[in-house]
Amino acid sequence: MRLAQPVLGYPSRSAACRALRAQGLSNGEIVARFAADGKTITPKQINALLHYQHVREGIVRVPAIVVTRLAPAAAAREISVKALMEQLLAVIARDGMVDAVLNRPGFTGEFLVQ
Repeated sequence: MRLAQPVLGYPSRSAACRALRAQGLSNGEIVARFAADGKTITPKQINALLHYQHVREGIVRVPAIVVTRLAPAAAAREISVKALMEQLLAVIARDGMVDAVLNRPGFTGEFLVQ
């Protein structure tokens, strides 16, 4: 597994892409910023980095939309989205709540939120 490399003043390429997109920059503008910093990235790589949030410790890929939807709950608790996801999974596992969470009316078995 590669270690994160700082770029553009951010701790990783993912962090840089998320921050630049939050500023409203397009893929082309992000590519240009990376190039100005002597780094390379493709629009396809940008899309992949923005689509998934990586969680260390046995990497779990979480769609960006899930991270976005959890952000308000994390902010209300003054914790990171990563910490919120860890707490949710720990409580679900500890209390045996997997069936309670997944066996709900209308659940189709689709895990990725569209």
